[in-house]
Amino acid sequence: MTIYNIVLYKFKSEATPEQREYVKELIKELPSRISALQSVITGEKVLHPLDHGYDMGAIFLFENKEKLDEFRPHQAHTDYRALSSPYLEGAYINAANRLDHIAGKLPDKMVFDMETA
Repeated sequence: MTIYNIVLYKFKSEATPEQREYVKELIKELPSRISALQSVITGEKVLHPLDHGYDMGAIFLFENKEKLDEFRPHQAHTDYRALSSPYLEGAYINAANRLDHIAGKLPDKMVFDMETA
């Protein structure tokens, strides 16, 4: 069963557009560096009153929970987290195995609409 790992990013106010793009590129490179990761979709937020101030989202797709567990300690994942952290105020992470169950798992009815390129 496919696992959708959803990460919402909140950038520091002083993060430049170039630094934001750098973080997005780090994310997009991960599938080529970690075979456990099937694919990733990134996007900028589309303004919504329940987005809790997050700026960008990513959906990481895994074949199963074992692949997700393989991804988490991978050196490329650790490197991406270290390289992106100077620009991030915070992140929200939620893993779900069905998209139609995501809304019930998010706190405060968080809604994050994102536009992909």
